[in-house]
Amino acid sequence: MNHSTAFWRIPAAATLIGVCCAMFLFSNRAHAGLTHRYTFNDAGAVKDSAGNIDGTLKGGATVADGKLTLKNDNKTSGDDGVAYVDFPQPLLPKTGSVTIVFWFTAKDAGQFSRVLDIGDQDNAEGQAFIYFTPRNADDQSRAAITATDAGSKTSQDNDRLDDGKPHMVAIVIDGSAKKLHVFIDGKEPQSATDLGQNTLDTVRQKHAWLGRSAFDTDAGFTGSIDELRIYDNPLSAVDVAAAFKSGPDALPATTQP
Repeated sequence: MNHSTAFWRIPAAATLIGVCCAMFLFSNRAHAGLTHRYTFNDAGAVKDSAGNIDGTLKGGATVADGKLTLKNDNKTSGDDGVAYVDFPQPLLPKTGSVTIVFWFTAKDAGQFSRVLDIGDQDNAEGQAFIYFTPRNADDQSRAAITATDAGSKTSQDNDRLDDGKPHMVAIVIDGSAKKLHVFIDGKEPQSATDLGQNTLDTVRQKHAWLGRSAFDTDAGFTGSIDELRIYDNPLSAVDVAAAFKSGPDALPATTQP
């Protein structure tokens, strides 16, 4: 008996059950670990399509045509009327690991302007936050996390990304391996960095912002954000590359549970 004959002798009911189970597992796997997703497809609102934490537009921030647009020319993060998005609840998971993926476009961003800033920089216990800026003081992009203060941060600096072109960044904090990975446009420019004491559980989520820094003197972010995703697990390099290839509007399956 050949293999094709053996296959068709399987009872129809069993085949149907198998197909249904496979579809169920694939459907769940496609969204494994995705806790928050902001597509900016709802005009005038910041809706969470994967969780239940919607954001609030502040200071003239707008959502239209599938993008969050922030205009903060000549404004610092502490200025009245700075445009940003405020999330009323913590966004980072309690799993010890996180992957933050976002697509953005910026041109000539001010120094240390933030695409993303989550944490607490004004606390008796010290500073504890995670952020990404497309341009730091050395004209490079930076992803950073700290448990105590800015000087003791774990960070990676890569090419400056305020060139007027769309970019995808994935920040992966692997709690098990205690590593920080930073991917830009689907690739990892440098090896992972040891987290040391700057683990995800040390970040006190007093605020969660898009477009505004916790330091008032840092520039407000001017540009657009196409999508933001937060996973409660560390995505692999394969997953990040697949996300970049698919773009901000598609949600590919992940290989990580």
